[in-house]
Amino acid sequence: MSTALSAASMNPSPGVANYSIKTSHPKNETTDQAINIGNLAGEGTIVTISDAGQQAGAAVSSTFSASAGDVISLANTFSNPIDTALTQFQLYDSAGNLVADNTGTAAQQAAYQQWAVGSYPVTADGTYTVVATPLMGNMPLALSTQPIQGTSLNVSSQLTGSDPAEYYNFSLSSGNNIKMDFSAGSASPQPHVQLYDANGGLVADSAGNSFQQAQFQALTSGTGLAASAGNYQVKVSYANGADQSQNVSYNFQLYSGVNYAIIYNTKVTAQPADNSAAGSVTADPKTQLFSRQAFNQINETPASAVNIGWLAQDKSALQVVSKLTSADNTDQYSFTLQSGNNLKLNLDSKSTPTPSAVHVQLLDSSGKHVIADNQGTQAQKAAYAALTSQTGLQASPGNYIVKVGYTSGVPRTPQNYGFSLYSGTKYNALYKTISSAQTYGNALLTGSLSGSSPSSGIASYLTALSQGSSIDITTALSMRV
Repeated sequence: MSTALSAASMNPSPGVANYSIKTSHPKNETTDQAINIGNLAGEGTIVTISDAGQQAGAAVSSTFSASAGDVISLANTFSNPIDTALTQFQLYDSAGNLVADNTGTAAQQAAYQQWAVGSYPVTADGTYTVVATPLMGNMPLALSTQPIQGTSLNVSSQLTGSDPAEYYNFSLSSGNNIKMDFSAGSASPQPHVQLYDANGGLVADSAGNSFQQAQFQALTSGTGLAASAGNYQVKVSYANGADQSQNVSYNFQLYSGVNYAIIYNTKVTAQPADNSAAGSVTADPKTQLFSRQAFNQINETPASAVNIGWLAQDKSALQVVSKLTSADNTDQYSFTLQSGNNLKLNLDSKSTPTPSAVHVQLLDSSGKHVIADNQGTQAQKAAYAALTSQTGLQASPGNYIVKVGYTSGVPRTPQNYGFSLYSGTKYNALYKTISSAQTYGNALLTGSLSGSSPSSGIASYLTALSQGSSIDITTALSMRV
């Protein structure tokens, strides 16, 4: 899909000016988040006519040189729109032929329309003369001509699993064609490239129907694709069926006409591939954060699990930050999936420095049925892999429990952890629970140490003392019956 436009059909001017910017694509970019890569123009001349002249009732004219491949544009800057209808606009070529006239023949009026939208094509080197004449009254006119510097819009970026489709906006201000030179090296299959107009209409498509593919062939040819001034968008994405785990670097250049004097380079940093659940979810820019403090109880049960809130597809996300300790070695969290057909869990790497030390399970509301388990049976591990993937685990609305504990055989030193729950691909409300690990002392004071007997603990403590043994009273009181 690579062409040789820059060598065969484009001519950089001597001393071409280079401008460069660096930016980045957002994760899972949408058409509304497209990166603006600048203004595309064909080299040529712009004629400016206004009703701010000093001499009333007289024609004004100007002569200028133009080269083949240039464009001639007309900027009508009348303060009174009626003055446009009261003015004759004429353009003569170097042989003296009247080639464009808003009051002339059908062909001359059609050429005037091209001139008015900035895309009248120059087919041979020579001089052109523009004349503006008031048709009635003593309306003063002013006329000036100024060179247009052609531009080249250059882009380099990369498709990744977290950024599988990328969008670029640009405007064609002067010129009658768009040319694209696209290259993705030896990538196989080549990326899917599409050109859209300002209304979202598909103009050219490298993998579309026969007409769209023919349009794309014209776009990437030395002649270019016929186009009018306006706004356009380029979309680059993985080809249908391509392996999105493989990053694909690509470059493209956009031109109009045959000459350019300015290059606008846009170097884009793609989001690194993220095949986790978090890699498939995007927060709305106006997402609201709700935060609360909670306590995990020692010997927590499904009945005493910390309630972390409700989860709704494409609306909310739940986040937990907590810690396992030798005393509080298993935590349970209950939540409700209100809407959605999948569940996604992401074990946050920043909050969980040693992921392998953490045992994570998804349970039903009773806490008796294990749905997914990162250290369970093969089926449970497969379910956990789905739960933590971009697709998520198929699930129905209802109540669920997330259980977090130490991996078997791991020393029970303090272990920080965090996880997030999602459904869908976006959210605009984040409910964060910062849950503290309970100590034996706090559990005894609050009477929330389930499964222990204070009376039995005191008896054990007194018995140990009578036998000359030493035992910590907190340990004695925490003994389970």
